[in-house]
Formats: sequence, structure tokens, C-alpha cells
Amino acid sequence: MNLNDTPEQAAFRAQVREWIAKDVPPGLKLRRQAIVQGPGVSHAQLKPLEDALARRGWQGPALAKEAGGAGFDPMQQVIFHEECAQAGLPDFHTTGLDMLVPILLKYGTAEQQARFVGPTLRNELIWAQGYSEPQAGSDLANLGLRAEIVPEGFVLNGQKIWTSKAHEADWLFLLARTDPKPRKKQEGISFLLVPLDAPGIEVRPIRTMDGFTHFCETFLENVKVPKENLVGQLHQGWDVAKALLGHERFTHPTANPHLHHNALENLKRQAREIAAGEGVLWDDILLRRRVAQLEMDVDCMRYTRYRALTRLAKGEAPGPEQMIFKLFGAELMQRIVELHGAVAGAAGTVWDDSPLGNGAGEIARHGANIRAATLRGGTSEVQRNIIAKRVLNLPE
Repeated sequence: MNLNDTPEQAAFRAQVREWIAKDVPPGLKLRRQAIVQGPGVSHAQLKPLEDALARRGWQGPALAKEAGGAGFDPMQQVIFHEECAQAGLPDFHTTGLDMLVPILLKYGTAEQQARFVGPTLRNELIWAQGYSEPQAGSDLANLGLRAEIVPEGFVLNGQKIWTSKAHEADWLFLLARTDPKPRKKQEGISFLLVPLDAPGIEVRPIRTMDGFTHFCETFLENVKVPKENLVGQLHQGWDVAKALLGHERFTHPTANPHLHHNALENLKRQAREIAAGEGVLWDDILLRRRVAQLEMDVDCMRYTRYRALTRLAKGEAPGPEQMIFKLFGAELMQRIVELHGAVAGAAGTVWDDSPLGNGAGEIARHGANIRAATLRGGTSEVQRNIIAKRVLNLPE
């Protein structure tokens, strides 16, 4: 297992740090102290950062240069994400760029690629993902959105929920049932591209308890979609959907131990500053033991990640340990945020103008929706079932 950068990797890390120091606007640094996503930064506020990425040619880190991306290899992608997290940059990765574009390059027609890839890379098209439904969350194959096949294409009727940023997006990529009587529920599903200004679409934003609008309900009534907006083969959308989710393995925020480390450093800083008795909270040996356990868990995650990345650097397939990152990382962040709340006390519930500083305020705001980290992208229960079957080979 490689724990240190090679000379080439060290040189690239230095380039990323120089870019952050010189090209990233100061107001966008230290905006992300710990949280999995930066919900308080709008697309307009991110524009200077996106422009800085474009000037450097680093938009789309995982995409090949010939496709308009940065062309980073797996290790460079990880280094890039680590340094951005360490600098506290907000989450600037878009659903269209990180998830849809790789799918279009693999499954899309030449016309679809020409129409959508370039504008998405330039942030001229903003995308939302239409997967979850009221009866199809962790059991995604249970989706009920119907796409009736007609000569011109499809007519959609149904509902999506938790469609992140749909109220700000231009287009929606979604899964719909094109075969109402499949042999298996994973069959008869198709992957479609839908403009959000199409007649019959209603988007209702959902305001969450942290004060932001992350999610939306999306209703579709007799929405007409042309047949050229089908990605991949008819009724084979489940294969496309699985490939799309595979792009979140090592660059997903819950798999980035630097974010967990930043959160712990913030917690320790608060504990050293908050008075308790004749000293400070950090004098409590039980608190220090709990922090030490969390630090060990962060290190375990970091080194397990290195082991998987070492395989990738050698051109090998990542090992089964990749399956744990989303599960372990999300639950670990919950534990850190909960301990931060215990340390901060009543002040830890304040996120606007927090008396403990912006970093503490951001963690407090994240505490209002931290449980969602173990629900979105597949619940912890589903993740454990997958590990049991695919890694441990346990019977169903």
C-alpha cells in the first residue's frame, strides 16, 4: 500500500495548491468546514470558482481531455478532491458534469453527445436527477413513473421526489417504466432526458429544517418526450442507472476523510476554547477518549481508501473495500457532528452568526440534516445488504 505521493503526484499536488492560492477567490475558501454538501452556496456564487476551473482546464476532473475534461488519472482525481476539501472550498461538482456526462459518453448517441456534453461542461445546462419516488427510494426498481410509448417517443405520467436542485435546473435525467409488465422489476425501465420547461411538469421546492431548499417534488402529467431523448437501449435503463451510480466511489464527499478530519479539528478547537469549571472542556479525559476513537476511525478510513487507490494506480480493479466508503463515511460524519453538538451545547444549535465562529455554525446547520447522509444514495441498511451479498457472500 502506498502512503506517500510519488514525485509526479507530489508535483501535481503542488500545482493544485498553487491554483487554489492564486486563482480561487478568497471568499470561497474555508466555506466548507465539515459538511458533506455545501447547501448554502448558489450556482451564481459558484460562478467565479467555475471560471477559475475553466481557465485552468480542470472542469470535469474524471473526463478525458478529448471530451473536454481535465483528463486526471484516478490518483490525480483523489489528490484534487483532497486539496479542495483541505482548503474548505464549497462543493462545486454538478450533477450533470459528474454523473450524466460520463453516461452520455458511454451510452449516448453522437447527436446526444454533441447537443449536451459541451454545454454541460460550460455550465450552460444545469441538470437534476430524477430517480427517487414516494414508493421507490432505496428500492429504486420499484419506481412507478410511467412512460407510454407512442410513435413520436414517450408520454410521462407520475411523480419524482428528492430531485435535488430541480427548481434551479434546466433539464432532468430520469428513470421511467416503459414496460408495465416486466418479468423482473429491474427490467422494462428506460433512461430519459427531459427539459424541465416542458408542458405538464410542475416543480415544488421542499424547504428543509436547515433553512435551505435542497430538494423538490416533481410532478409529470402527460409530458411528451421525443424518442431521441432515450439514452441507451429501450427497457435497458437499469444498466445505465447502475453505471451512473458507479461514478461516486472515491470522489463522493462521504468517502473523503479530509472532510471528517476538518470537522474533528473544528471540534477540538471549540473544546479548547469553551470554559468548563476551572479549565476548559478539553480537560475532560472522557471527551478526549471519544475524540481519539473518532480520529482512529478517520485514519482507518483513510488507509483503507489508500489500499483501494493503490490498486487503481497499478491498473488493477479496486477491491471489495470500496463498498464500505459510503456507509462508513456517512455514519462517521454523523458521530462527529453529534459530538460537536455535545461540546458546543446551546451555542451549537446556532448557525447564523454563531458565537463560536462560522465553522461551528456550518457544522450546527449540518446537524439539522445529518441523518440524510445515511439515507440518500442508498440507506445504510441497503448498503449492509449489498456488502453481505457481494463482499461476504452471505446467503440472501
